[in-house]
Amino acid sequence: MVSKIGKIIKSKSAWSYPYRKEHPTDRLKVRPMLNAKIKGSRIVGLEARIEAGHVHQLHTHKNEYVLVYSLKGRCLVTVGKKSRVVFPNTMIFIPPNVPHRFHNKFPSVWEGVAFAIGTRSKIKNIWME
Repeated sequence: MVSKIGKIIKSKSAWSYPYRKEHPTDRLKVRPMLNAKIKGSRIVGLEARIEAGHVHQLHTHKNEYVLVYSLKGRCLVTVGKKSRVVFPNTMIFIPPNVPHRFHNKFPSVWEGVAFAIGTRSKIKNIWME
């Protein structure tokens, strides 16, 4: 059934690097889950994965709120000026214009689910490093 917010996608596709053209050293892998437009706004849901030792580089989003739910592994997450290790079953809230980075300094993969809610037609990262 399709609700008013759009179709939820259960992706069986391979993990991909969405930001290679914008930032060649960014190592976040994603699979799409949700992409819906609601009265001028939109929400995008992604399964997110960062291999051991890899980094989703420091960036910000101009018009988007981001919610990230940690599912598996550990990751050093920086939001603004604070850095913390996140564990499974942890929710992270990132307001617009706040720099953030996900650095997997640990020996196993980190996985989570990310939702970006905003006014742009697609996720737009503003890279800071």
